[in-house]
Amino acid sequence: MDIAPFLDKPTAIVGTTGAGKTFAAKGAVERLLDLGRRVLIIDPTGAWYGLRAGADGSAEGGYQVLIFGGDHADIPISPDAGEAVAEALAGRDVQAIIDTSEMTGGEKTKFLTAFLQKLYALNKAALHLVVDEADEICPQNPMPEERRLSGAFDKIVRRGRIKGFRPLMITQRPAVLHKNVLSQIGTLIALKLTSPQDRKAIEDWVKGNADAGQARTVMSSLPTLARGEGWVWSPADAVLERVTFPPIRTFDSSRTPDAGEAAVAPALTAVDVDALREAMKVAPAPETRQAPASGASKAEIEGWEQRGYRRGLKDGYTQGVADGQAELLARMKRVLNSVLDNELVVTSPEAVAIPTPAAASPDKQLKRPETKPPKTEASIGAERKPLAVLVAAYPAGYTEPQWASLAGFKRTGGTWSTYKSRLRTRYLVEERGGLWYATTAGVEAIGFAPPEMPATPEAGLAMWKSKLPGVGPMLDVLSRMYPDAISREGLAASLGLAVGGGTFGTYLSRIRTNGLVEEPQRGLLRLSPIIMGDR
Repeated sequence: MDIAPFLDKPTAIVGTTGAGKTFAAKGAVERLLDLGRRVLIIDPTGAWYGLRAGADGSAEGGYQVLIFGGDHADIPISPDAGEAVAEALAGRDVQAIIDTSEMTGGEKTKFLTAFLQKLYALNKAALHLVVDEADEICPQNPMPEERRLSGAFDKIVRRGRIKGFRPLMITQRPAVLHKNVLSQIGTLIALKLTSPQDRKAIEDWVKGNADAGQARTVMSSLPTLARGEGWVWSPADAVLERVTFPPIRTFDSSRTPDAGEAAVAPALTAVDVDALREAMKVAPAPETRQAPASGASKAEIEGWEQRGYRRGLKDGYTQGVADGQAELLARMKRVLNSVLDNELVVTSPEAVAIPTPAAASPDKQLKRPETKPPKTEASIGAERKPLAVLVAAYPAGYTEPQWASLAGFKRTGGTWSTYKSRLRTRYLVEERGGLWYATTAGVEAIGFAPPEMPATPEAGLAMWKSKLPGVGPMLDVLSRMYPDAISREGLAASLGLAVGGGTFGTYLSRIRTNGLVEEPQRGLLRLSPIIMGDR
């Protein structure tokens, strides 16, 4: 069957190692190249260069596809060249492979983040963006340094159609690919899948996009499909067909040589790269640092040095505060879970580890007070729960609205006022500069070490959604948009609410009051970077 018509929608090709996924993907790309389509392939494996040679390894039968980076590069690239490559390709009718296989993980992230962001900004015509090992670029749980890359690709998949993007994602682990991206596909090409988690990811896609009755036939067959056999499923086109994918017509550069067999080095079809080399010339950045003016006095030079020192000190302090806020979110969740599970046990004060600021000098480190700590668990009543929230954040603090929300109380209620008064009267908490903190006596009164639990932005969002009624869908929209901002009108429309309505205003007020959203410019809203671990 000709699958080219179905590739105009976001498409995913999934299949375990050895299922024939590469043949299916390369066959699809060969068909697009035959049609003269614009195709860009992001290749972290170094295995796509075979498109430039015939099946027998000769130059005859290969496609004139430019190769950037890797062992077979027409144009070498560096980790800093992402924007330059995107600018050179965005406005041209070319077919190209971006080979990042020789880059380290950090270098790859740096290059692809800049590349995808600039490509999204500049592209205006139909473009098939093929991404091999897509779960590496947009994983379900990206590391903090990978979130900008994941967000850039997510934006292309969700909002890129109007700019001409036709993404084709290839992965052997659909369970690891971010669910926001997987949910957007319109065409699924599924080969053999044996992992229950990966089949579950396909089932989740079916629930939102396809017929559950048809799914039973597909799902039951996935573990037993033969190599090169799979399903092409495009619900919008009413297409569900089991097919056997034909051999590719170009060189199989991903094939593993048999024992004793020498690897074949194919002859690659020639391409003209001069115009692109010229387009990618990047002028060196101008030197902005100025040398001291001729004849500057010693006092002037010392003044410049002092201003630089003060600026660095201020920046460092700001970053330190932000890092502390991110850490306290993780610790707070660990304590709250223990409180809710009734796992708190009062121990002797000697068993409690009192954290001290790492940068503090020895003579300024926090000391345990000499006052006698509570002897029994009964000495702290129901106010233990709000105290535990501040102990989790110790030595950092919370605003009162945040503190009350995380403890599960209404800040304007009488119960909250009573508990806060009890804790303050007994010097277990204190207020400084608009924030509430646990004292060292409060830490000792709790008397336990918080259990270790995973700390991720997803877990933090789940915690806030459990504490603030009704805000879950709003936080979901903001987290999907992150790091981009969204207008108030756009946020309301995404939720099916009236922007001037009471429900929208109430939910927005709840997340604003608790510092979960920021307004980078008037009328735009963005999830707080602290919540997402970016500060």
